[in-house]
Amino acid sequence: MFEAETRSAILERLKKYYAEFKGTDVSTVEGTFSFDTLAANAKEFEKAYAEMDLMMDAAFPQTSWGIYLDRLADELAGLSRRAATPAVVTLSITGTAGVTVPAGSLFATASGTNFATDEAVKLNDKGEGTIKATAQSTGAGGNVAAGAITVIPVSIYGVSKVTNAAAAYNGYEEETDGALLERLLFAVRQPATSGNVYHYIEWSTSVSGVGAVKVLPLWSGNGTVKVIVVDANKDTPSEELLQKVRDTIAENAPIGATVTVTAPVLKTVNVALKVTDGTGNADAIKTALTKYFKASVFGTNYTTQKATDTVTISYAQIGRIILDNSDTTGINDYDDLKINDGTENIICAVDNLPVVGTVTLT
Repeated sequence: MFEAETRSAILERLKKYYAEFKGTDVSTVEGTFSFDTLAANAKEFEKAYAEMDLMMDAAFPQTSWGIYLDRLADELAGLSRRAATPAVVTLSITGTAGVTVPAGSLFATASGTNFATDEAVKLNDKGEGTIKATAQSTGAGGNVAAGAITVIPVSIYGVSKVTNAAAAYNGYEEETDGALLERLLFAVRQPATSGNVYHYIEWSTSVSGVGAVKVLPLWSGNGTVKVIVVDANKDTPSEELLQKVRDTIAENAPIGATVTVTAPVLKTVNVALKVTDGTGNADAIKTALTKYFKASVFGTNYTTQKATDTVTISYAQIGRIILDNSDTTGINDYDDLKINDGTENIICAVDNLPVVGTVTLT
């Protein structure tokens, strides 16, 4: 091991060595040639110590980052960072009947998020057609709202109008260092072998776009496994994402296993309260509680699950979160808090994902 040293400490030591080598008759005071030479070296040595410190950090998963963490994940557990994925959307195109809109045709939002059609489509007798399109850039920015895609950036013969009836989906950011580290530590601390629970967690979470899973072994008898999946935003996954998980598991699972891959069952939690101090912001309350719900139910992959397990959504915690986030919720105090018209904790089944329904402020 070593200790990083400052430039001044290194310089003093160099001056001492220089005096031992050259003798005390050679001056090393500031402004002399000797001083300038030693000071320049001290600066470079200080940088070298700093870089050595970074090398130590890069060598261990808990302090590593970026490409160095990628290499550790691959070496220690055979894991790869989940790549960013582009959003996909279904477009409704209007134009001249019988015209074929070629694959790769560009459509966009007013803000410039571009989508290219995945294949050609021929408009019907009414001049209408629907087609899947993929964002030209990866990440969550491509998950545009319904009705946002209205621009035809490059003229397309026979096409006059475009829109998207539903929001784009499946656009996810590249896996963060924190998420990759979590998977790496899970893989080395909970060895996956012979199709055990940890193997199913490893296979499922290797798919880009998956945020967390719950694996229920023997949930419906011998040889059965249920995998409950949420996406990278800890929301309900798309059917396409679920199918990717199914395909990945099918390539790896032991012969004879009956595997069910599914989305969680949404459990609506309605909140009502009387604001006694503050203005109150229902949207901010919804945002804060949504974050709490996701962390409570799908916060980690480090525990095994049984079909009979439950998760408790605390009545007291909901009140605390509203007050702790008073800078956004606008509530400093409240009275008569009701959760689903009651004052009891909410019990969620193992396959539930609680979602905030209505937030009523009086």
